[in-house]
Amino acid sequence: MEVFLFVITITFTCVLQGIVGFGSALVATPLALIFLDKETVVSSMVIIGIALNGFLVARIREPISYRPALLLFLASLLGMPIGVRVLTAIPMHWMKVLVGSLVVLFTVVLRFGGLRLPQDGVLTMIAGFLSGILSTSTSMSGPPVLILLAGQGLPKDRFRKTLASFFLVLGLVSALFLIADGVMTLGRARYGLVSIPGVFLAAFVGDKIAARVPQRAFRVLALATLFLAGMYSIVSGLT
Repeated sequence: MEVFLFVITITFTCVLQGIVGFGSALVATPLALIFLDKETVVSSMVIIGIALNGFLVARIREPISYRPALLLFLASLLGMPIGVRVLTAIPMHWMKVLVGSLVVLFTVVLRFGGLRLPQDGVLTMIAGFLSGILSTSTSMSGPPVLILLAGQGLPKDRFRKTLASFFLVLGLVSALFLIADGVMTLGRARYGLVSIPGVFLAAFVGDKIAARVPQRAFRVLALATLFLAGMYSIVSGLT
């Protein structure tokens, strides 16, 4: 029953990620934590992220923004070992409240405050460092990078391709850190492995839908997804 629930949850959230380029971990992680332990959820979500983002990188016919992607990755390497320690030391519900609060705050600022972030190397590396911490501690690596790229107003498909490329490499390295620390085992990762066929199908459907979404509507949908995922993360962490 737990495997079935996990696969259904992942399939739904991967359709969302296929559309906007993110969202599977933000939505699925709090839901999966209801019936699975945090080490299993993080291990399985990392496996799913690798499969999903690999699929999207191959599907999206748009060049990535190489400089920010490289800076994000290099900075994330510094944060990943810290995240592994956080995973074993801090209760997951507090992490969900913290991440959710930051997501809601910055989403509101981006949507209603007219905030535009410059393409600055320091800001990019800060976002990458925080993303690395969140990747190995919660599997919810997206918020810092999403806020950065949304604030820079990248075109829709470049936004999606850059995110997918960064998250793919981040996931591969995160898996190595988790395996080396003994957190990721075959038993814990099996939920993610059995979900991969559904992940590919969901990503294909989401990518087809994304092709029909105009740029303006895409930005609104991306920010709405961030806001709702942040609120859910807060509520699930407090209950």
